[in-house]
Amino acid sequence: MDKEYYYLNGDTKVGPFSLDALKSAPINPDTLVWNNSLPDWVAARTLPELQDMFAAAGNTPASSNYDQREPKYNMNTAQSTNYSTGGGTFGDPNMPKPPMPENYLVWAILSTVLCCMPLGIVSIIYSTKVNSAYTAGDYTGAEKASKDAKKWAIWSAIVAGVLWILYLIVIIIIGVGAAMSGDM
Repeated sequence: MDKEYYYLNGDTKVGPFSLDALKSAPINPDTLVWNNSLPDWVAARTLPELQDMFAAAGNTPASSNYDQREPKYNMNTAQSTNYSTGGGTFGDPNMPKPPMPENYLVWAILSTVLCCMPLGIVSIIYSTKVNSAYTAGDYTGAEKASKDAKKWAIWSAIVAGVLWILYLIVIIIIGVGAAMSGDM
């Protein structure tokens, strides 16, 4: 399975990307990137798979004294710390907040209105939990709510698609039956 890459655009986590898509993203050598094989966010120039991209542009010095293990944002710490007591911050006040995950609220509303109401409503509920969990400092809860909101919006669209296909099949069968009975 290919790695999924993310990069930070200000405080916003952008991704996932394949390696090729990341190379065409608007990143520079100092952009913070992460994938599931990394414990921390690191500068893009430190990833071996991206060094040729920056070397071609002349952005990477021949010998860098940058410590590749210098943590910018520790994913493992962020996922194992109890944030609810930190007033919305990490236990270490100098550690930056992770980017807020996508809440998929637009997709949840669209799936509710255009597709399948019961599943779309569940998606809306999870979508609203993203912002409140993030604001409360529960970054892991916000990430989980984001994934759940996306999952329920997708399921809503799938169920609606299946129902529309079944509806069309029934209409075609009724039309063919009416046409055949009219021929007799």
